[in-house]
Amino acid sequence: MTPARVLVVADRDVDAARIEARLRGRPDVRVAVGSTAALAPLIDEHSPSAVIIASTEARLASTLQMLADVGRLPPVVLLAGDPHAAWTPAARRAGVRAVLDRDAPAEEIFAALTAAAAGLFTLHPDVFRARQPAMLAAVEDRMLTTRELEVLEMLAEGLSNQIIARRLKISTYTVKFHVASILDKLGAGSRTEAVTTGVRRGLISL
Repeated sequence: MTPARVLVVADRDVDAARIEARLRGRPDVRVAVGSTAALAPLIDEHSPSAVIIASTEARLASTLQMLADVGRLPPVVLLAGDPHAAWTPAARRAGVRAVLDRDAPAEEIFAALTAAAAGLFTLHPDVFRARQPAMLAAVEDRMLTTRELEVLEMLAEGLSNQIIARRLKISTYTVKFHVASILDKLGAGSRTEAVTTGVRRGLISL
């Protein structure tokens, strides 16, 4: 039986090496390791039957965009520090078939790979955890308005306040007000962080 080829990539080389060590020793699996930044050429080189990606929360949005840009992908297993936050519309569009905890044992990873090969999804229990009423109230209070979502989408395009103002036919002062409100509601320290958080929460897509 020909061993299945699995590609393991991560934002940090040490993380990829740790995952590879967990998977080592299975005669039915051949593991290749690399960096998330080199995902496309690694897929071309190894033609894997599945891809395992470990991404930090800060890099998750850009990683998912990279997956979407690759196009035709084998099943993807995503290892994340917060599985609940990682299972977003962007993740589903990028072809993610499984979301597991970043420290998932080898048995869980292999089970997810088997399920993905059969066209099934594997999701960590945290993905389905219910929010507490107090948390729901806080989320409702901090939901973006329709106008703020429009502005956030334009921030994702890299547009300046002046261009956003012209598109929406409002003043630059009003745009600044909306941007400040968006950053506050998303707990972001910059426009880039606001976009990243918005993508991660499924508010917008890139």
